[in-house]
Amino acid sequence: MSRKSSFLDKSYPKNIRIGIWTSIVSAVMLIGIGVFWIAHPAAAEGSFSIVPDSDAAIRFAKILAIFKAVGDVLPPIFVLLAINFQQFRLAGYFHLITFFLVIVVDMLVWGSFVPNVGAIDIIQHIPFAIPIIIAAYCFLKPTSKTP
Repeated sequence: MSRKSSFLDKSYPKNIRIGIWTSIVSAVMLIGIGVFWIAHPAAAEGSFSIVPDSDAAIRFAKILAIFKAVGDVLPPIFVLLAINFQQFRLAGYFHLITFFLVIVVDMLVWGSFVPNVGAIDIIQHIPFAIPIIIAAYCFLKPTSKTP
C-alpha cells in the first residue's frame, strides 16, 4: 500500500518543490486579485474611464467584476488540484494556459482599451507573470530518473 505524498514532501525533486511553492504564490496573487474585483467592482469603471452616470453602468461594472474575478480565480484552482493529485506536468500546462489566457490577454486588453494607458499599466502584470512562468518551467522541465 502506497502512502500519498504530502503537498510539500521533501522527496520531490527540487524543481517540483520550487514549482509547488511558486504555484502557491501565484494562486494567492490571482485569487487575491479576483477578490479585489468582487470587493471593488467600481475599479473596472475607473480603469476604462466609464462614468457611473446611471444605475445600468454600475450594474454593468458589477457584472464585469464577477467575470474578471471568475477568470482570475479558476486557473489557480485547477493548478492546485493538479498538484494535489501529483499531476505536475498537467499543472505546468495549466500555468502556460493561465499565462496566455489571463496575463497576456489582460495586458493586450489594457493596452488596447484603457484610455491614456501608460507603460505602468502594462508592467503591472509582470509580478503576476513571474511565478506562473517559473512554475511552468519547473513542472515542464524534464527531471532525471537517477539521483
